[in-house]
Amino acid sequence: MAFTPLYLLGFMGATRRLDHYNVPEWQPLFIVAGIGAALVLVGVGFQMLQLLVSIKDRKKNADLTGDPWNGRNLEWTTSSPPPFYNFAFTPHVHSRDPFWVAKKDNHIEEKRAYHPLHMPKNTGTGFIIGALSFVFGFALVWYMFWLALLSALGMVAFSIARLFEKEHEYYVPAAEVAKIEMGRSS
Repeated sequence: MAFTPLYLLGFMGATRRLDHYNVPEWQPLFIVAGIGAALVLVGVGFQMLQLLVSIKDRKKNADLTGDPWNGRNLEWTTSSPPPFYNFAFTPHVHSRDPFWVAKKDNHIEEKRAYHPLHMPKNTGTGFIIGALSFVFGFALVWYMFWLALLSALGMVAFSIARLFEKEHEYYVPAAEVAKIEMGRSS
């Protein structure tokens, strides 16, 4: 409603940024566009109101179950926000929607002993290689071959440097996993 009448007016010869017009046939389309703009403004207002109410009532509306939508998939078995390791135990999947089946059958998972979790270490190498590949593409588009060569060498150098890193992973101790899991379930 807001923009389509303006497109039609453009096809009918109306230029942009008019301070006045002398074609009475355009009036209905301008009125429809004005009503559409008012509707867009109302939508933006309601979006702002929703944001303010959500911030004001965030404690009351907080989901403590991790399953606010009565979900079916395993993603709903984790807390929200999920812990950095996602699952303390590897889930056993025997059906298409294992979480839904477990809830339907009233299946409660038995308590198990926590084990240390194997995790990869964070690295900025991927981001750096991505940034260099952006520069590489930019340089090729604009025929800056010296910059393309320099960024390509940088990508290769960072890739090789990553291969020589010795410590790629670490373990989260079982006590820390237990503490996080007990904190999210209480």
